[in-house]
Amino acid sequence: MSRNLADPTALDGISPRAPSPSWETPDALPELQNPAALEWVKTIPALGRNSPEYAILHADLSTKLTTLMFRTPVAVHIKPHTHDLAETHVVLIGGTHVFKANGILYNVEQGGFLRMPGGLVHEAWLPAGSQTLNILESGWAVNWLHGGPSPEDMDQYPPTTAK
Repeated sequence: MSRNLADPTALDGISPRAPSPSWETPDALPELQNPAALEWVKTIPALGRNSPEYAILHADLSTKLTTLMFRTPVAVHIKPHTHDLAETHVVLIGGTHVFKANGILYNVEQGGFLRMPGGLVHEAWLPAGSQTLNILESGWAVNWLHGGPSPEDMDQYPPTTAK
């Protein structure tokens, strides 16, 4: 049996002893998005089905904190860029992702975690078939240093592998 818990009447006769303001606050309720409900947006539409894609899972309008999924059907280079605040990456599937910041290469293995501080210039090489969970503390905003995503970013690989 499925219940819409955003509707307090969905509790089938169970009522709280006193009204709770949490019923009126969307952020006070669980938020569920299963894969079929995700709305994927292509980052390089010219690549068609080969374009990397993202789906926003949650965006907090008051703090700008944004959680999204990113997936790459083909290997792709993410050009140098920054974010105003920190960005976190968790590699869900697809093997090792390589990030470069301050001249250092970082290998983030499947299941691994990497947090880039805000303002730090970084770039990445993501393998084909990968999917990450990203948390952007300043919202889904990217400060590109040399232009945004483009078709030449496809099938690009890191210069060397980090240790």
